[in-house]
Amino acid sequence: MKLTKLFTTLTVLFFCGTVFAAKNRAISNKIDSIIINQLPAGTDVAVMVYDLTNDTCVYAYRDGVLSRPASVMKLITSTAALSCLGADYCFETSIRTTGTISADSVLTGDVYVVGDLDPLFMEQDMKRMIADMKAKGINRINGTVYADISLMDSVYWGSGWSWDDTPSSFQPYISPLMVHGGYVGVSVSPTRTGQPPKVNIYPQNSFVKIENTAITGDNRLGPLTIRRDWLHNDNTIIVSGNSVKSQATDLSIVGSADFFFSLFQEYLAAAGIRATNFGWGECPGGTDLLAKKTRPLTEVLTEALKESDNLCAEAMFLHLGKLGVRKGVTFKDAIKYEENFLKRLLGVNKVNCNIADGCGLSMYDYVSPSIIVEMLSHIYNDEKLYNIMYKALPISGVDGTLRGRMGSKNTIRKIHAKTGTVTGSCTLAGYAKGVDGRDFAFCIMNEGAISMSPSRRVQDAICTVLCE
Repeated sequence: MKLTKLFTTLTVLFFCGTVFAAKNRAISNKIDSIIINQLPAGTDVAVMVYDLTNDTCVYAYRDGVLSRPASVMKLITSTAALSCLGADYCFETSIRTTGTISADSVLTGDVYVVGDLDPLFMEQDMKRMIADMKAKGINRINGTVYADISLMDSVYWGSGWSWDDTPSSFQPYISPLMVHGGYVGVSVSPTRTGQPPKVNIYPQNSFVKIENTAITGDNRLGPLTIRRDWLHNDNTIIVSGNSVKSQATDLSIVGSADFFFSLFQEYLAAAGIRATNFGWGECPGGTDLLAKKTRPLTEVLTEALKESDNLCAEAMFLHLGKLGVRKGVTFKDAIKYEENFLKRLLGVNKVNCNIADGCGLSMYDYVSPSIIVEMLSHIYNDEKLYNIMYKALPISGVDGTLRGRMGSKNTIRKIHAKTGTVTGSCTLAGYAKGVDGRDFAFCIMNEGAISMSPSRRVQDAICTVLCE
């Protein structure tokens, strides 16, 4: 009887294995057909697909070739942050003091605004912290208010970032003290014909200057342009040309910490707290807490993955570097820590890549699909890690950078993956849910992609094969 059961079990296993082998061959043949028939001329691709349910490789084409990952790099940074910092880790911006508060509402002593590189710190957070100070009975500060940016060194960009991306909000000047992502929103609205258009900046501040030479409804002028004088590292917003309809853009600010500190002084005065001395300095030990704003790592991680926020990725990246040095963190510290993490995770002999930053903006980032897929497999096998990462990834046809892709009935909600786009590279990596219940990890890296749409169609077609 026992031999009969054993024979039956072995027969079922053999049958299932045969079925999955046949399915895998079908998947492999279809992906081959997509690459042969749909890959845009002049481009190439590297692909790896792994069956996580049955622990077997389904497809591999140039899977060991190093490619620019673009924002798929955020998968590595997010995995390292969750694994090494922990899901309960928080970024904390604080206001501390060496002084005491008297009965007449005077704080005698110095005040320190301590930056912790919270990438999602907004002007509302700043106002709330100042309100908490006010609630402690402070109307005047008899001392110096210092901004503490000692967490990291003065290098504000990653190695290999493009200098001419500087006016764009996706490449901010990184500092431990940042507000509104290190950029301002600029909106221009036409008024009466022949008159200058209305220009608004958000958040409103006196740090940024406006030079408005545009005219409403003057066809002799060229198209409306909104720019910052980035070539001279100047924070003057220049609006020129013919204003015929409302337009808006986001522009980075040179000196994120200066912008933060200027806004802090404005809000401090608006709250009725008088202070006359301001400077830069490191907060000493033994100070008292006046106010703080904490930001959970999971909130930062979700923004980095769902919306591909570069600042959020770099904040996690630099906090990894902080684990080794605590003060004066550099990008090199973060690179070293993340490289060592990958070696511990995958093994020294399997890590063949180049890490230059945490978000994938750098021209020096190079990773292979096999490394990404192996990391995705590690995440999948750690239930706690997987649950957080899976929810944080963009979902096909639903949200994040995949809200407009793969929304058909066969693929909607079945792809949880990170997109990546830089000039010349178009990438996609994450998880796919098969119609038979199987879970796949995949990585697709298109190289030579100047026009992104054709490469994305290839990626979507491969993902559709996995789902169907």
